[in-house]
Amino acid sequence: MDPVEEVVGEDYGDARLPAQNWQRRHYTKCNFRDADLSELRTESVIFTECDFTGADLAESRHVGTAFRSCSFTRTTLWHSEFRNCSFLGSEFDNCRLRPMVFDECDFTLASLGGADLRGLDFTDCRFREANLVRTDLRRAVLRAADLFGARTGGAKFDGADLRGAHVDANLWTAVSLDKAQIELTQAIAYATANGLVVEPT
Repeated sequence: MDPVEEVVGEDYGDARLPAQNWQRRHYTKCNFRDADLSELRTESVIFTECDFTGADLAESRHVGTAFRSCSFTRTTLWHSEFRNCSFLGSEFDNCRLRPMVFDECDFTLASLGGADLRGLDFTDCRFREANLVRTDLRRAVLRAADLFGARTGGAKFDGADLRGAHVDANLWTAVSLDKAQIELTQAIAYATANGLVVEPT
């Protein structure tokens, strides 16, 4: 197996790097501000504390790649795919995010507050202790997603599929859930959280 290529502190600001194919690289504290990374392909790449402000990652594909404590501000990410990827501690602000594909991704400690995630499929994704305050997740699919410890105040889950999702009790009172799909055990948890008494007939 080829050794991992280490890149530290490089400035790729305004670079034009479309349709690149990166494998087994580790970028640390690199600047990708306003870079053209459209159609980028990555596999087993690690980005640590990298800045993607204003970058174009449209139609990119990523497999087993980690974005650790990275900054995505006004980043274009639509029509991109992330499979078995991690966004541990990364921040998303005013990004173009729809449509996108996420397959078993980890958003632990990530900040997605206020993001427009309507209709996206997050089946089996992990959002432990993530910031989802005022996030729009209407009609999103969150089946078997892990939302333990996530901050969800003011988030919109209307029409979302939450069947099998792992959530804290406060989610049932902190978010909008009109016509959301849930399972029987979740319905009991919802009723209990809202002060109702569930008794057998």
